[in-house]
Amino acid sequence: MSENKNSEDNGEEQLDLFNNEHNTLSQHCHVTNQQNPPATSKHISTLVDDIYKLVTTGTKSPNQEYLIGMAISIMDGVKKQLWATTNNKPPSLRMSNIGKPCTRALWYEIKGNVKGEPLSPETKLKFMVGDIVEAVILYLAKEAGHTVTFQQKEIEIDGIRGHIDAVIDGELVDVKSTTSMGIKKFADGSLAEDDPFGYISQISGYANALGKKTGTFLAFDKSAGDLVTYTHYELEDTSKKIANVKEVLAKDAPPPRPFDPAYDKTAGRKKLGINCSYCSFKEHCWADRGLDIQFKSGKPVFYLKDNKNDFSF
Repeated sequence: MSENKNSEDNGEEQLDLFNNEHNTLSQHCHVTNQQNPPATSKHISTLVDDIYKLVTTGTKSPNQEYLIGMAISIMDGVKKQLWATTNNKPPSLRMSNIGKPCTRALWYEIKGNVKGEPLSPETKLKFMVGDIVEAVILYLAKEAGHTVTFQQKEIEIDGIRGHIDAVIDGELVDVKSTTSMGIKKFADGSLAEDDPFGYISQISGYANALGKKTGTFLAFDKSAGDLVTYTHYELEDTSKKIANVKEVLAKDAPPPRPFDPAYDKTAGRKKLGINCSYCSFKEHCWADRGLDIQFKSGKPVFYLKDNKNDFSF
């Protein structure tokens, strides 16, 4: 038997093992996703303080149902990022990507006949940790006495689907793990003006689908351990957003680049900004200008080869 065949068999055995363990856990635990949970006196405004208090004082009798539910969520998150058998679906419009500020990148991803750069192992690990953080935070919310329902409930607007993280104490909640710089936007509310990942469009879609008037982010700083909430009140028109994106994708050519290159005074050259630097389609997008990759402090910097003085693309 060949080495590849052994690898395939091992992969199938691991998948079967995961599914068996998943089913076993589910049989021992009815994961709460009910529409009418027991009423509590808790309100989402005290959620962060209640979680901090729980983590500080601990609990003598953790809820086994909540623990098993968290374990299942963690297993699902690891499976999603780690096992290639779950990542073969063709790209499509989702609530999580309709709000991305660069529709050109979205065109390349869904309409363009090109492949983007594969996710780096560092990025996949960050995504995996993000899924784990979400599972732990929602478990802590339950253990702290808050009502958590509709975890990973599927919603749909105009044919575009998505999965909400949860509803906590009757409020739509989207859990985000972020950096020390990123969490400032949630803490001071500046996310509405600086939203490079389209979070506002995403939570607007969730809220509109559920008939909610607001959406709350529960953000966790992976570096410092800080936890903050930010409630967004001015929801976007999701149907209008979807129609605009579909119009872009219906065209045979990608839309213009929305971001200008930045000027590096030290190098005397133009380089890609943050949004373009992290885009998996930058090589295709900037093929007409050419990219020269250099490393500074261990991080890649993408300079334009032609270094034109004009900003017409």
